[in-house]
Amino acid sequence: MKLLLKIALACLPVLLLLSCSKKADDMQAMDSMAVVDTRIQKYLFAHNEIAVRDPSGLYYRILTPGDSTHFAKAASVVTVDYINQLIDGTIVDASFDVTNFNNRELKNHIPGWQIGLSKISKGGKIRLYIPPYLAFGSIGVPNIIPPNAILISDVKLVDIK
Repeated sequence: MKLLLKIALACLPVLLLLSCSKKADDMQAMDSMAVVDTRIQKYLFAHNEIAVRDPSGLYYRILTPGDSTHFAKAASVVTVDYINQLIDGTIVDASFDVTNFNNRELKNHIPGWQIGLSKISKGGKIRLYIPPYLAFGSIGVPNIIPPNAILISDVKLVDIK
């Protein structure tokens, strides 16, 4: 019994260190989220734009709500017309017409689109201000979207299957 107590006491500092490390990582992630949130808010203010903040951290503005009947679900294949730009205005990607991404389901798109497209219905148009953790994260898309980029997407939901 004494041996178990000694082992437990010997392991306690390591467990405390691991616990502190996790808390430090969580605090750093929260700071990073706060910094991104502030950058989006500054962009909105500087461009005199109004957007709603989703609990996920996604900011959005519904430009056209759509038909109010046909909504995309996770397994839906959406046909969209879109433009993606960085917060500095650089256009990094666009559909240049409608696309269904080779029949890719909505659940296989970035989380920012999954959340945003659920807020409009068929025929709707939305502007999404997507933080990196809901877009392409710390990796980005090589030679297209830099790491930790805030993405602004204008998306028209043309059809849903």
